Amino acid sequence: MSTIAKIKKELTSQKFFKDGWFLGLLTLIVFGNIFIVGWSLTHIRFTSIELPVRFTSLSNFDQLGAWYRLYEIAAISIFITIINIFLAVLLYRKNRILSIFLTITTLMVVILATAILLGFTVIKYGTN
Repeated sequence: MSTIAKIKKELTSQKFFKDGWFLGLLTLIVFGNIFIVGWSLTHIRFTSIELPVRFTSLSNFDQLGAWYRLYEIAAISIFITIINIFLAVLLYRKNRILSIFLTITTLMVVILATAILLGFTVIKYGTN
């Protein structure tokens, strides 16, 4: 049996990928990350001026930076998604409810990253 077939068999035998809750949440998470990456690629533009790259509730926009630093939002969202889904798959056999909460938390991170990215990119800084 080839290595790819072994990996495919092991993944399909996991109960995690047969559970409707997880497939639904995983679908939303994947589509959310695809939206974040697509939005980043189409709406983050080169500008010669520095853009706001950090916002806090105490001091509002408190840090300016280069336009490409906005890609960090998408990168962080994808990184957290990969780590959390990996941990959720590992924890599924031992504690299903914890695995569900971890997956829901991942969805919340994706939603928050989407809101942050939209907030920073909907404004056209120095362009028409």
